[in-house]
Amino acid sequence: MFAAAKYRTLSAFLTAGLLLALTGVSAAEAATAKIEEGEKVISKGESAEFKVTAPRDTSSELAAWCEVSAGGVAKLIFDGEHYVPLSEPTVGDATTLQPGESKRYELNGTVEKNKGDAYIAFVFTDIPQAMCFPGMQCGNAAGGAQTVKVVCGNR
Repeated sequence: MFAAAKYRTLSAFLTAGLLLALTGVSAAEAATAKIEEGEKVISKGESAEFKVTAPRDTSSELAAWCEVSAGGVAKLIFDGEHYVPLSEPTVGDATTLQPGESKRYELNGTVEKNKGDAYIAFVFTDIPQAMCFPGMQCGNAAGGAQTVKVVCGNR
């Protein structure tokens, strides 16, 4: 699933760059995309999805930020549609939050022309298990997060 998304991302990135180069449009002159601003709290198996509003007839540039935090250990996967990242994270990247940790991502990228279905998302996929040896009771991950908070905004 994410391998195909990374291929689409690379293909879209190259296409967007070529189009900008051929038309003589600099990144500063390109249309601007905006991310849906706000805060979402998700549980394991859920996705914090933020719609990206962009022109439908041309590629546009997104300059946004997102911060993820959790009260316990949590594994998140970054996802997106029609978003070509020029900074980390890229589609399919996984990150693990430790208890009380927050991570802020400065999102810089191109949004392909689309039918209004562009988005970026963070998916709470797992509560990583602690190292467990034979004979130990390891039913639950110690310090696992119940929820993850994702906050996004435009720059």
